[in-house]
Amino acid sequence: MKKEAIVLDKVNKEIKFKQTPVIYCIGTSNFSLLEVIAETPVKILDKIDTEGMVVRRVTYDRISNDSKKELEKVVEGIVLNNPDKFVNFFNNSKPISLKRHQLDLLPMIGKKHRDAILEHIKKKGKFNTFEDIKKIEMMPDPINIIVNRIIEEIKNGPENKYCLFTMPYIKKI
Repeated sequence: MKKEAIVLDKVNKEIKFKQTPVIYCIGTSNFSLLEVIAETPVKILDKIDTEGMVVRRVTYDRISNDSKKELEKVVEGIVLNNPDKFVNFFNNSKPISLKRHQLDLLPMIGKKHRDAILEHIKKKGKFNTFEDIKKIEMMPDPINIIVNRIIEEIKNGPENKYCLFTMPYIKKI
C-alpha cells in the first residue's frame, strides 16, 4: 500500500541547531498527523508519497497554526474521496459494550438516530451512499458527522479511548 499524505503546511524548523525544511501533513489512510523532513518543493494541499522520507508522527498541538486551519478542509476532502469506506462504517458499526454502540460515539447522533440507522439497515438493507443516510428523518449531514469525529480524534490524540477512524496514538513512556 502506498503511503500517501496531504500537505497541510511547510515551515523551517530548527533541528539540532540547523534550519531544516519540515512538511506537516496528514496520512490519507489513517489520518495520522506527520512531520516530514524533506527538501522537496510542495504546495499546501499537494498529495505526496512519504515512502522513504524521514517521517515522524506528531500530535495536534505540535503542528503549525496554518496546518490547523487547513485540517478540516483536508479531512473533508479525504472523506469525500472515499465515500464507500465511510458509508460502510454506518452499515457495519457494532456494539462496543452492552450499553454502548459505535454510532453513539459520533457527534450529533443520539439514541433516536442510532436506532433509526439500525432499523433502516435491518428492514431496507445497507446504505449505498451518503444521500441514503441523509434520508433518515432529522438526520444531520453524515459527511459533517464523520469529519467532526475525525477532527475530535485527532485533537484528543493519546487521550482517545475509542478510535473509529484514526490510528491510535501511543504515549511514549
